[in-house]
Amino acid sequence: MPLSIRYILLFVCAFILLIFSFSYSLIAWSSFPLDLSHISAYLFNFDSQSIEQQILATTRIPRLLVAILIGTNLAVAGVLMQGLTRNPLASPSILGINSGAACFMALASIGVNVLGEVSSLVSASVGGLISGALVIFLGGFFSARSNPLKLILAGIAINALLIGITRAAIILADDRAYSVITWLSGSLASMDWQQWQQLWPTSLIGLAIAIYVAKNLNLLALGNEVATSLGINISFTRFLSCMAIILLTASSVAVVGPIGFVGLIVPHIARGLVSNNYLLLLPISALLGSCLIVWADALSRGIAFPAETPVGVITALIGAPFFVFLSIRNKAL
Repeated sequence: MPLSIRYILLFVCAFILLIFSFSYSLIAWSSFPLDLSHISAYLFNFDSQSIEQQILATTRIPRLLVAILIGTNLAVAGVLMQGLTRNPLASPSILGINSGAACFMALASIGVNVLGEVSSLVSASVGGLISGALVIFLGGFFSARSNPLKLILAGIAINALLIGITRAAIILADDRAYSVITWLSGSLASMDWQQWQQLWPTSLIGLAIAIYVAKNLNLLALGNEVATSLGINISFTRFLSCMAIILLTASSVAVVGPIGFVGLIVPHIARGLVSNNYLLLLPISALLGSCLIVWADALSRGIAFPAETPVGVITALIGAPFFVFLSIRNKAL
């Protein structure tokens, strides 16, 4: 089978899987019985008096859209992170974005508004941006002889510091500690149209940057000297890639909290399907990342129905064994 036809079939299959995931997530595990007819009526003949359609309109649809975008953002950020560091075990959390957003969110919960009178969402976003930028510069990522290992070590150090501050803030939070801990677990339980409106603009910018640098990342994979000889500005490509990672991850973490392992799992699966061509790797990772979060969200509602398990717990249960498997395999190689 020609390679181009194989890729077309692959994307069609991934898209069909995505549509099936969407439909199941919209109707599964609801206190009111929902079925496909309600989705069809919502799309083509909306009735504001129908409770089922109101549930879809106010709860399920925005939650689904947020889940899709969160999965896309984290998966694409993971692809960029692994491409930049040339480390198959790298993920966006290495940049300290998750811990930075969590730290600022926890501080805001106890009344320590580092940024003044702003919403917790803005505080978390800025916290992720600041911590990500700090790791990048401490790791010397834009120096002429940058070492990916130095970036990882800087990320570990900043993560440790921010996690310590976060834990101290949670202890001091007292009556608000439960809400902070729930947010830190990564949850889609309270998503509505407001969260969607806050998420999509930043995500769109980050995804556009990722698509723009895809071709340059293909050349960087050949080595710095080859990329330079082909006219690629390595420092600028790294800068744009880091900005895309920070925008995608910080906006996602600020809305739903830290959700781990998506940026680690999905790029490996996608790479096994379409190799290392970033022009193909980015879109297939986006599709698979969306499917992963949508299914994780459905499972989070079903495990202890009618109570909800945080999505971050589901991805951790999937991702931790996957990480161990990758570590053992890379060591064997």
